[in-house]
Amino acid sequence: MKINVVEKAVKVASSEKPTDKNTVAEIKAYLSENNIEFAASAKKADLLALV
Repeated sequence: MKINVVEKAVKVASSEKPTDKNTVAEIKAYLSENNIEFAASAKKADLLALV
């Protein structure tokens, strides 16, 4: 199930930079797609700081 959420998030996140309105899964998908490393346990604010 978790993989499907991330795959779906990749489609959403690929077109624009995420904001606080995006889910953590969408932000992680954007970061992964753009080869930006992040800790698996990172909080939403920490992930957004990497964008």
